[in-house]
Amino acid sequence: MEDKETDGAPLHKKKRGSVYGFLRSPLDGRYPLPMRDAGDWIAALGVALFVVAVFALPWIKLSVSAFGSSLYSQEFGLFVSPWAWGMVALLVIMAAGLWFTQARGAVILGAGFYCVIFSIIFYVGAWQKVNAIIGDIVGLARSVPLIGRLLGTVITEITKRTLHVGLSSGYYLSIAAGIILIVGGAIRLSASVGSE
Repeated sequence: MEDKETDGAPLHKKKRGSVYGFLRSPLDGRYPLPMRDAGDWIAALGVALFVVAVFALPWIKLSVSAFGSSLYSQEFGLFVSPWAWGMVALLVIMAAGLWFTQARGAVILGAGFYCVIFSIIFYVGAWQKVNAIIGDIVGLARSVPLIGRLLGTVITEITKRTLHVGLSSGYYLSIAAGIILIVGGAIRLSASVGSE
């Protein structure tokens, strides 16, 4: 049994061609082609740095030291945080924005601002979380009868001297990626406004 033809092409070829046509649609439009502008290439560099920062590098370093020597040190990537899945969604939006969207400059510019704002929120949130954990431990120590106040003070001092929390390379690279995305998006946006 043969497929019926519509517009000169068999039906099964039209269905198969619809996915191909969708993927190829940015190349057939009246707008500037993707990856033909300096802003697109700068944005692609920002996306690559973003991928390395989010998926490959640590964001926080936790260390415990006493008497000048390190007793424990551990680095954690972004995926210890529930916020990381928002960054995966952002990656999908950026990749689609670079290829499919005719307003790709605005999409990339917005993604760059999101990266920078996310980094600031992550910094504030990380410190609040660490301080909350320390506060819970000190509060628990202070609830001990008779020696609670003294024990809480001692634990606070020991924590200040021994526990060190710092930001790692992934955090700083994500800020750089955000700034590069902002620059790439702004260049692309100005080029698309200039061409109209």
